[in-house]
Amino acid sequence: MDLTRHCELCDHQKIDLIQGTTCGLTDKKPSFNTTCIKIELHEKFETKLKDSNVKYQKLIGEKPITYLYFVVFLFIGLSVILGGFLLGKYALDKGVISTTPIIIMSVGLLPLGLAFGALNNHRNELKIVENRKRKIDEVLHLYRIEYSIGIQFGKKYHGVQEVYTDLKLKGVR
Repeated sequence: MDLTRHCELCDHQKIDLIQGTTCGLTDKKPSFNTTCIKIELHEKFETKLKDSNVKYQKLIGEKPITYLYFVVFLFIGLSVILGGFLLGKYALDKGVISTTPIIIMSVGLLPLGLAFGALNNHRNELKIVENRKRKIDEVLHLYRIEYSIGIQFGKKYHGVQEVYTDLKLKGVR
């Protein structure tokens, strides 16, 4: 395990552009086997824990709307492509050769891009947030720290979401 994961949660962490992460108590890089006996898990730890859980819950809550967005834009895109194809077939049956159906089918690709882009973006963000949360949980498991967190999302003003958290820790030194 990367020892700097422990330091990222500790209030003693110092970050230097030359040395990287060092301990504020020893001014050295982390060098312990499993756990650090001098770790201080207070403000920084609680902030990172709350932040990772809030982002995770927010993305989980956005999942239904993301899939709805995907289905709607997929349907629109495929409908436009099918409409262009049928228009081209109808025109060809009447003996008219036109580039209009090809243009219409090309325009139908735009909603498909929006559909798959939104879905891929959501899935990638979720994977990143899950990985960050998992790393924090692994470190906490080593220190035998358990937590429960209650998250409530409030109103959204000008793009800023109100979030209320209730963090309960068990086993913190």
